[in-house]
Amino acid sequence: MNTLTILILLQRKLSLRDVDGLITNTYMLAIVTALVTLGIAILISNSIAYELSEKPKDPRKRKIIFWVIAIVTPILFYVYNLFLVIPNIKKGPALDKFFMTSAISPVVSLVTFILVGFILSKIFKSKKIGTWF
Repeated sequence: MNTLTILILLQRKLSLRDVDGLITNTYMLAIVTALVTLGIAILISNSIAYELSEKPKDPRKRKIIFWVIAIVTPILFYVYNLFLVIPNIKKGPALDKFFMTSAISPVVSLVTFILVGFILSKIFKSKKIGTWF
């Protein structure tokens, strides 16, 4: 497939029968987005050096990074839905059917991010990401 074909497919408005597949893809992309941003949080947390003072500030920095990225994840996904997905849906019943998905999918990305982050934090207690919770 060349670039022109992809652009033509992106410009096509989605009808009511196409929305069910789009809903499934949106939820899956929300989970993938959460996992990718969690990977970014892990990379940033691992790049923060240990401090060897009496009151080290590095665990606090890692927690702040985790929670800032946790807040950015659903916002990023909502903006993606708002500007790239919703304009490609025909008005009327197709848009009405997708409306709840566009509101719930950022929540799915946030819950996935926090849940997987909590599990990883508890599994790797002695590592740098163990200080997230």
